[in-house]
Amino acid sequence: MTLPRVTWQAIAIMACLLAASTLPPMLHEPLLRQVAWLMLCALAAAIAIEDLARMLIPDGYTAAIAVVGAALAFTTHGWAGLGVAAIEAAILAAGLMLMSLFYERLRGRSGLGFGDVKLLSASALLIGVWGVGMQILFASVAALVFTALRAARRRRPLKAVTRIPFATFLAPALVLVWAWVVR
Repeated sequence: MTLPRVTWQAIAIMACLLAASTLPPMLHEPLLRQVAWLMLCALAAAIAIEDLARMLIPDGYTAAIAVVGAALAFTTHGWAGLGVAAIEAAILAAGLMLMSLFYERLRGRSGLGFGDVKLLSASALLIGVWGVGMQILFASVAALVFTALRAARRRRPLKAVTRIPFATFLAPALVLVWAWVVR
């Protein structure tokens, strides 16, 4: 994937901001968690910028988050922990897909994209289902503030059909919840 230089600069800046905002709880963590943290900061920044620019979440980034989550689950809790995390992630994915399909059938338009569902399922490997709830809460508040400010800046009314690049908020929220809450 060839991105413009400005996009790579934005990803680097956002990754540094995420790392700075989560540095205190990571200072005394083992090396493996620190490496995972830096990888998560970079991946979350890339997802956020990509989704903001193109309303698209690259599957490779989501898969990398899933690999980091699976590796941490395995190194922390062994095969049993990895199995439980994978089952939780699969159940969450199924529930979110059903909810998304139901909403689309009811309203005639998509509410939660498949990329968001995959990202939240990968997140469950890292922070569990309850952590995903916090992630969604933090991302929703940030998305609402962003969307309201953007509408005000453009001098346009906020509409219920406004498309929101939700992964732009979900990905950084994942890092924040993982670093500050779940540990």
